[in-house]
Amino acid sequence: MLPRETSFKFICHLSHHPLRIPDMLTTRVALLPLRRSFSSTAVSSSLPTNNQHQKKQKYAAYALAAVSAMAAASIYTRHIRHEKVSSLTSAEDSGLLSRDKALSIIETIKRAGLMGSTKSVKEELDLLRRYHIENGYHGGLIVRDLSQPLFNISEDEGVKGSVNVKSTKENGANLSEKKMDMAQRECYYLYYEIKPNGHKKQEIFCRGTTLLVDVLTCLESWFVYDQELGCHVHRGFKKHADRVVEDVLPLLAKPSDLSTVEVSGHSLGGAVAMLVAVKLKKRGYRVTNVLSVAGPRVCSGYKDRDILESLLPRQTIRIENDLDIVPFLPPSGVSPGDKLWLVLDKGQEKVFMLPKEWLKDPMNSWAESVLLI
Repeated sequence: MLPRETSFKFICHLSHHPLRIPDMLTTRVALLPLRRSFSSTAVSSSLPTNNQHQKKQKYAAYALAAVSAMAAASIYTRHIRHEKVSSLTSAEDSGLLSRDKALSIIETIKRAGLMGSTKSVKEELDLLRRYHIENGYHGGLIVRDLSQPLFNISEDEGVKGSVNVKSTKENGANLSEKKMDMAQRECYYLYYEIKPNGHKKQEIFCRGTTLLVDVLTCLESWFVYDQELGCHVHRGFKKHADRVVEDVLPLLAKPSDLSTVEVSGHSLGGAVAMLVAVKLKKRGYRVTNVLSVAGPRVCSGYKDRDILESLLPRQTIRIENDLDIVPFLPPSGVSPGDKLWLVLDKGQEKVFMLPKEWLKDPMNSWAESVLLI
């Protein structure tokens, strides 16, 4: 059974503060010159009228009716949901999720969630290095923040061109003037390892929502046409993915049969990971695995989803928790790939693997509906 790594709990505390009229207000009114018209108005306005009582009762009745309707709808949808979930075969019984694959997914989830938990990039790098050493990884780590470019290379010169030192210094000066200390956080990290047989394994992990600028990226939730991909995608995720791709290209080994790329991410990073994987594959890189953990929806409609799925590798999995609202946002969007669904049904934790072919059946669209979460 997979742990509920992707569950999120949002707790809202509501407090009600009764409105109190200060005693000094009535004292001051009493000290005003006595005028019949004023005093009668003051007395009449300070006492609640029958009309005010009736309005309050009406509002209370409306509120009670709304709460009752919401409760009834919740009970009804939960009943329907239980019946539908009961008809599914668990991932373990279906044979779609082997033990080795489950352990690999759990490990990737842990590594994707390492970023954004410390106060500085240096502490983050120390945390990443320590985790990989303790868990038997022998490759290298590169942690990148995108507050300034890795290289400043002209289009004519390509990757082998020289660095424009003057421009780099100017960029650094501009950044310091803007005081972007909080924005200078890691955006992704790259793990690379060369196997004894010469195979170059490269893994990109995209950070989830950590800074205010990440929230603003998620809020750019309208869909725009991506000329490179030939489909409509989330505007904020597209901009973020373009920056990551442009920054990571000089760090990757040249595309070949002996080099592979895997892309993973959590939350915002999960959606960005899918677009980064597609864009790298369009550039000739051999992308073998994509894992999105609790990532929001990426593309506009089913046609756009089919285009992305034709470009993504077969091993593209998105992990979603049934109590997490993020994977269902924006409601008008859809996401590609197989769905590994963590469900809490009547107190029991269940895991389902829903292949993308199964999700394309209109009869199974309920599994992607935000109304049944």
